[in-house]
Amino acid sequence: MAFKSKPTKLCLFRWNLSGLPSEISAIAKPFLIRAADKSDLNTALRVIRSSYELDPDWSGCAHHIEEVVLPHVKKVFGDDTFCLFVQHGNRVIAASAYVVCPEDKGVHLVSGPCVLSEYRNRGIGAALLGATLETLRQHGTKEALGFARPNTVSSKFLYTKFGGKLEASQPLHEATAAA
Repeated sequence: MAFKSKPTKLCLFRWNLSGLPSEISAIAKPFLIRAADKSDLNTALRVIRSSYELDPDWSGCAHHIEEVVLPHVKKVFGDDTFCLFVQHGNRVIAASAYVVCPEDKGVHLVSGPCVLSEYRNRGIGAALLGATLETLRQHGTKEALGFARPNTVSSKFLYTKFGGKLEASQPLHEATAAA
């Protein structure tokens, strides 16, 4: 039996990185933000996939996550690794994959800040987004682009926190699955 899911609707946000406040990536102890390295690909994929799968705001978007987000995360770990982690002790509890120079019409925030469900609502996503935007600024990026689902906590509160401006909201693609 085949079915057609609804198009994945996303909002495009834009940040002017020259106007970012300083110290936007501060995170409370015992958490630590660190750069990932090439050997961390499987950890990044596990955290990002789990974060999306357990987030009700992304319900019905599995095709987009599997066909768009995760392949781009793998690509980020290709030549250079552009991913930040948040650790709690030895456990990676959040990840944010990004690109400094996206392809034509691409976005800088490949995954956005992905926080495991049991660690949400503690400011970790905000600190990770701030650290990602600050890292992009340090790489010379003047403006950053990222996607979020419309009418979610991320699009209403998190992405606007550091001056993110809503640019557009549109369906991205038709997801087709066979059962």
